[in-house]
Amino acid sequence: MDWKQYEKEISDYFRSEYPDATVIPDAKIKGKYSKIERQIDLLIEGEMAEFRFRAVVDGKYRNTKIDVNDVEAFMGLARDVEADKGVMISTEGYSSAAMNRAYYDDSGIELDVLNFKELSQFHAFGAIPYSGNYGVILPAPFGWVIDGTRRKGMVATLYQRGRTLESAGEAREWMYTNFWSKDETASDIESLCKLQESYLMTMPGTEIEFQDGPIRKGAKTKLRLVRVPSYPTPEYTGFVEFDKFIFFCVLFTPMELETKNLRKLRYIMRCVLPLQVRHA
Repeated sequence: MDWKQYEKEISDYFRSEYPDATVIPDAKIKGKYSKIERQIDLLIEGEMAEFRFRAVVDGKYRNTKIDVNDVEAFMGLARDVEADKGVMISTEGYSSAAMNRAYYDDSGIELDVLNFKELSQFHAFGAIPYSGNYGVILPAPFGWVIDGTRRKGMVATLYQRGRTLESAGEAREWMYTNFWSKDETASDIESLCKLQESYLMTMPGTEIEFQDGPIRKGAKTKLRLVRVPSYPTPEYTGFVEFDKFIFFCVLFTPMELETKNLRKLRYIMRCVLPLQVRHA
């Protein structure tokens, strides 16, 4: 495969993943800081759950691994063109320093790096987990995958691409989702939180605080932080209240990745969409 076919396959794949977005190969955008036109291999612009986004894709067709300098140059480009997301794709992989630079970056840009062979594992819109009469269109955060295997108390789990749930648990970096059907016990986020807190507060030293969630039309959100001395990490829970049920997503994250992974949780809260499941 030559570089032209390589670029075409990348372009075709992202067009299929973002069917309603504008996908432009070899785009040029004037940089906010550089004040010059910046060349972008693939520009993706669109809207998801009333949120405008801009993603830039850089396809490296080389016979050597991508190094940390390449990643930093791409991050600078993404910031200059005010992208929300950036994807680097390589034919020969990445050095460990390059992977670490992308993984531990705590800037406001969601960055993903993957090999060309892994391209089919990149999912823009994620999965559709459901329970009973309700489900959601669940977006996959950049660099993470959705595992739809049913487990007790979980309709889906999310973790970094390339890991299993077991290895993600060992790294203390993963999420799980579930639903609460509104009833007399809990009919909104506040009453559901009180119900859950009646159990949480039985554990010695528990501390609970709340933060505002993303602003959405037609859906109330709330973010809860729970610190329990016996827990290996803080527990963040994002709640999104729909008409008939409440969706919630629980995040466990190491402290050094807290800012980055909280952005992923907020992204899910902002973009998740409700579904009514009709059984035959």
